[in-house]
Amino acid sequence: MANTPRKKTPTKAAPATAVTSVTMDDLNKVNERLKTAFDEHDRDRATQINQLEEKEKQLLDRLSKLDEEKLKAASANGNVDVSDDDFLEINAGSKVIAVKRGTLTQLRGSRLEAMFSGRWDKELVRDSNGRLFLDVNSDCFQAIVDYMNELAISSEDDPPMPPTVDDELRHILSHQMNLFGLT
Repeated sequence: MANTPRKKTPTKAAPATAVTSVTMDDLNKVNERLKTAFDEHDRDRATQINQLEEKEKQLLDRLSKLDEEKLKAASANGNVDVSDDDFLEINAGSKVIAVKRGTLTQLRGSRLEAMFSGRWDKELVRDSNGRLFLDVNSDCFQAIVDYMNELAISSEDDPPMPPTVDDELRHILSHQMNLFGLT
């Protein structure tokens, strides 16, 4: 027994091709599902892009119409040939304040910007000397103009502090800031 060779008994193993073909079939099915999912995702993405492009076109058309309306309003009620460098003289509560138009119109969308944009120049009240007239507290309006001047020369990283006035005028300044859409 010591040196007798063992007899090998044949073992039954599954044919290699059968395992491989089942695995390949599974892989092909999974691959087909992935391709289908990818194609669906790609179609959905293309649809969303088309919808967004259409929405963008609608918004650009709307913006264009609004710009046309602004121009019509400026033609009818104001001056279309205005510049940020125009000097305005404003009679604010009997105090004349001279300021560049661009200083007052730098905060787009505010009432202050709309009022002094030039679109309403013909409609704004004027004093007997032809200056724009605002029935506001002059100290508070001056504080607002000073703030707007500081804002024009400040960096976005270091904006100026909001305007301040003496304690007895603080509520008036707050009201004027709200009135001009600066809060």
